[in-house]
Amino acid sequence: MIKNTELIIRKNCNIKSRQWWLKHIKKLSVLLEKSLPKEKNKLLNNSGFTLLITNDAEIKRLNSKFRKINKSTDVLSFQLAKNEQIKNKYLGDIVISVKKAIKQAKEKHFPVETELLMLLIHGYLHLLGHDHYSKSTAKQMFSLQNKMLLELVFY
Repeated sequence: MIKNTELIIRKNCNIKSRQWWLKHIKKLSVLLEKSLPKEKNKLLNNSGFTLLITNDAEIKRLNSKFRKINKSTDVLSFQLAKNEQIKNKYLGDIVISVKKAIKQAKEKHFPVETELLMLLIHGYLHLLGHDHYSKSTAKQMFSLQNKMLLELVFY
């Protein structure tokens, strides 16, 4: 289970309370522990990550700097190498844009909370090594993402 989470909420991005985020991170950790294969579970064991809740300008700057894409995005994940994750008991960093989450929630007719949770799950799965670069890996990742989202929202 995740033990150490650093949560950073930038000014004017406090759409949900610190307690709300920490509660859902804990619930997600428990769900993932039950759902993931043993080798992925080793990564979760007493590990941590950083979650930054920010604005479009900052996520655009990070996207440009690290991915060479000069536009804002909804979520970024910065995964450590697997051996570093195990050694340091640290998975990496997730960055979520509140403005993008609000916009996407409106477009999907979802509650903002649901979109925020989906972005958290998406980023977290990337930290665990999931990706969506091919059809097969995308199908696997999005299937797990949707399963986790349904469990978080409805249970």
